[in-house]
Amino acid sequence: MGRELVPEEIRAGTAYETVRGDERSRIAALQRYRRVSLGRVLSLVFQNRETLTAALEEMLRTQRSAEPDRVAAGVAAFNAMLPDDPVLGATLYVDVADPAELAQAIADLGGIERSVYLDIGGERVGGLPDAREAEDEAAGAWHISFALGDPHRDAWSTGAEIAVGVEHPACSARVVLGEEQRRAIGADL
Repeated sequence: MGRELVPEEIRAGTAYETVRGDERSRIAALQRYRRVSLGRVLSLVFQNRETLTAALEEMLRTQRSAEPDRVAAGVAAFNAMLPDDPVLGATLYVDVADPAELAQAIADLGGIERSVYLDIGGERVGGLPDAREAEDEAAGAWHISFALGDPHRDAWSTGAEIAVGVEHPACSARVVLGEEQRRAIGADL
């Protein structure tokens, strides 16, 4: 995909605060076509270097940290989510704001991270959840990767129908990507 994040490129503290407003607007526009809603409480956001950089900078801001060691640790953690070619990386979110409702939704959706798939021209590609996150399901977010072969990439680039779906006892959804979504996500291939 792209090159790894490096600590020197991550803006933290006042360096980030001075550009935060414009940066958040830019990333929101970028993510607009990278987010797919799956039912009432789930969304899948396809990540790339730019979106992960923005997430790391926001995380450091929330932690009120610009310490080089913290930045380096964040870079290492986020690089693990940066997919290699020919892999698409995404984050599955449970979109529930209330902590008690979130805990209940996560309990109801146990194992949901193993139920997400891409359908590329009628061929299903199962998502691969990050095994390191298995013990921290309480967060309501899971990194998922989709390993694509040449036939999948060819089908994507030649206009085959692309859908994102989830099949789980508590949630079942299938969403066909629109043209803007196909282009935005397909740019990572």
